[in-house]
Amino acid sequence: MDYELTSELRERLESLIATQPEGSALLQAFYTDPEIYQHDIQRFHLRRWLCAGHTSEIPEAGDWFRFDVAGESLIIVRGKDGEVRALLNVCRHRGSLVCAEQVGHSNRLTCPYHGWAYDLEGRLRAARNMPGLDLAAHSLGTVHCRVVAGLIYVCFAEEAPDFGLVEKVVGQSLGRFGWADAKVAHRASYSVNGNWKLVTENYQECYHCRPSHPEFARFHATERPDEKTVDIRARASNQAVAQGIEIEEYDFWPMGDGERREGASCANDAMYEGSVTGSRDGKPLAPLMGDFKDHCAGFFTYVETGPSSFFLAYPDHGLVYLFMPRGPQKTDMEVLWLVDGKAEEGTDYNREELTWLWDITSVADKRIIENNQQGVNSRYYVPGPYGPMERLTRMFSAWYLEQVRP
Repeated sequence: MDYELTSELRERLESLIATQPEGSALLQAFYTDPEIYQHDIQRFHLRRWLCAGHTSEIPEAGDWFRFDVAGESLIIVRGKDGEVRALLNVCRHRGSLVCAEQVGHSNRLTCPYHGWAYDLEGRLRAARNMPGLDLAAHSLGTVHCRVVAGLIYVCFAEEAPDFGLVEKVVGQSLGRFGWADAKVAHRASYSVNGNWKLVTENYQECYHCRPSHPEFARFHATERPDEKTVDIRARASNQAVAQGIEIEEYDFWPMGDGERREGASCANDAMYEGSVTGSRDGKPLAPLMGDFKDHCAGFFTYVETGPSSFFLAYPDHGLVYLFMPRGPQKTDMEVLWLVDGKAEEGTDYNREELTWLWDITSVADKRIIENNQQGVNSRYYVPGPYGPMERLTRMFSAWYLEQVRP
């Protein structure tokens, strides 16, 4: 994908980076400027690995769903060989969308405009009334696609960043929670009137949890500084280790652990005593998943990968958060709730109870991020300093400035 930075934007970025206060929130233009937003899309979302969804959404050959991001549309499809592929949703005839719906099942992918038909691997199989056309030369385009622990990742770049760290971190963490054999119990989208970086920064700190998320802060030790919860986290981790579940922590998000290596991190945490999972009352929500034989005193794990894919795993359910930029001040938070693949709704879990905590939390996040964006838009906005509980947010902003540099 060809992309050339204009001289005017280059000069503006250089000036902004030179005047950016160290250790503080970003300058206003980084959250508001349409040209900088387009530069972000090119530097981050079209170059890095993004989670598109979960394999349980396409269990059978011919199952597919659309993944739309950064002005592009992909068809995530399971082929007859069982492989998951990411095909560009752009017909090779005159460019129409091949799949207009969001999800579906097809033996062939047929463009609704002129009827060009592609197989599940993207190869053109039929073009009406066009004798002599070289079918092999008109296959759908593809992008990089990988699967780890049931999570489907895609990358638009011709040369994708090394996926090794993501594969290692996700496999040794979410793999132990049984995510490869999980299923999506519910999916919801929260449209936020805020820049994608404000959404990401908010997710990476819990300094706001006590005033903004009392339902979460009631049970999760994350709402306190790390140094005050060492014993709580050790108790839960020790119980997991006693079951043979030792999940190593990594701290390489967002920068990665080497040149052109996609970033990933993993951090273990715990619930307060008397609660074991992220629910309305701290009590279990669904059957245990993966290698867990009990809730291990409220043990749970956070995983971060790439610029927009974040995960939270409890022993009995999981959360997938995908932050999809839609405009300079518009971002969709796509949230997936995972349960064990054999769990039955109404028997093994109640969907309303399963989704209660993270629905009410996401609604609150939408509100506080939109308030944040409105304040940032003010002519009186001045970036303030990050606090000790905003370490990851500060790391993200510093990494962003390095990556966005001309």
